[in-house]
Amino acid sequence: MLPTLSRPAPHWLATLLAGAVWLAAGSAPASGSRVLPKRFTRSPYSLMSLSVGHPNNGWQVRARRLREKTYLHIKQGSRPNSYGHPALVLMLERSAHEVARAAPGAVMLVGDLSREPGGPLPGHRSHQSGRDADVAFYVRDAKGRPAKLTHFVTFDGNGRATDGSGLVFDDERNWLLVQAWLTDHRAGILHVFISTPLRARLLAYAAAHDALRAYVNEAAALLHQPEDSTPHDDHFHVRIACPRDQDEICQAESM
Repeated sequence: MLPTLSRPAPHWLATLLAGAVWLAAGSAPASGSRVLPKRFTRSPYSLMSLSVGHPNNGWQVRARRLREKTYLHIKQGSRPNSYGHPALVLMLERSAHEVARAAPGAVMLVGDLSREPGGPLPGHRSHQSGRDADVAFYVRDAKGRPAKLTHFVTFDGNGRATDGSGLVFDDERNWLLVQAWLTDHRAGILHVFISTPLRARLLAYAAAHDALRAYVNEAAALLHQPEDSTPHDDHFHVRIACPRDQDEICQAESM
């Protein structure tokens, strides 16, 4: 029987309202200035991790590094870019562990978060302020056995790898990951970017299971393909909200 997690509560509404307030109030400090409002240079903020500016024009202070675990690996080449706000790092660790508990042996492969100081990251339009992370899809091999990836693999809408490897998109474990994100109320997850065909595939999978059907509407609101970027058919891109105590310096969305 498919494991289920606790029922999610809406968590994005307050964050979206906060973003609207930001648009009215003005912009957070941009990545070029690296100057903080004076109160953020004093205690308690001088001891905290700070996410500054926009996801595509920002930086971070005292970032936390994501560490590998038995159920979480970091893609080769992404280790120098494995820094983020602690809320993001801890959320990734929790969700990887949650999937591994529900599907023993599952290993999450994580790509880029941000550089330790934040700022522009080659190959990305965002990932600047420590609140974005790329996560590989869980996959099965041509015989239906769970497989572990060392790199991102592109999938078509039928869940087949486009590189001829025979790998297939693992509907069950990828849904377990989405469900873990839906029920994580601590990080304040804003978006999960994924291609439209794969989004439809995950929603159809949940709709076909009685125990999961109640999550479909909330998953539909969380998952979407970005309009101004690549379709995200080889990984999830997850973004968390600004820390609640940093509204003066952090902008939830890209410019």
